Amino acid sequence: MNANWAEENLNTIRTLMERASLYRRALAPIAVVAGILGIIAAGLAQVVGWTGKDYFAGYWMSVAAITGGVILLLMYRQAIKSGEKFWSPPTRRVAQAILPLLVAGLILGILELGDLPGANPDSIRLAALWMILYGGALHSAGFFMRRGLKLLGWVYLILGSLCLFFQESGQIHWLNESRAHLVMGCAFGVNNLAYGLYLRLTSEPRETE
Repeated sequence: MNANWAEENLNTIRTLMERASLYRRALAPIAVVAGILGIIAAGLAQVVGWTGKDYFAGYWMSVAAITGGVILLLMYRQAIKSGEKFWSPPTRRVAQAILPLLVAGLILGILELGDLPGANPDSIRLAALWMILYGGALHSAGFFMRRGLKLLGWVYLILGSLCLFFQESGQIHWLNESRAHLVMGCAFGVNNLAYGLYLRLTSEPRETE
């Protein structure tokens, strides 16, 4: 049993390493779509005026659910097109790496919605914590791909930490509830879109793989 488990793990890791270029190229449209949806969601919330603590957590958790569904559909179509299983061992390995931090982000959002006694909801602080957790999830997934994903994870970790620091210190006055959606749009929209475009422009030609 242990020998089979070890062999399966080695085969999974070998597959991930050998197909890093392919997965990198497949990640490009996913990042682009996630970025576009993030920008649209931030712009819509800002235009309609859904600002304030009462709207933020629920709105962005809904956006994350919709974006996640679209991403899963894209991944499924990519798997079918390439003749692979959708829930393959490599996919399971990446999912296991990122799931704990994504679940932690979900729990933070639920707690923000819960309006617990003595709680002080803060949209900017929640956005910063989401950035940090998302960055950690990307960094974990980056161990199975090329280092670009780990670097993007560090970008989110740094941005989230800076956002949290400036929000707590009150040194930047425009970093407030009225601009929380713009912060999310820049963090999860612009960053993902830029990364997706970078992957698309720098992907290796299929003939070289």
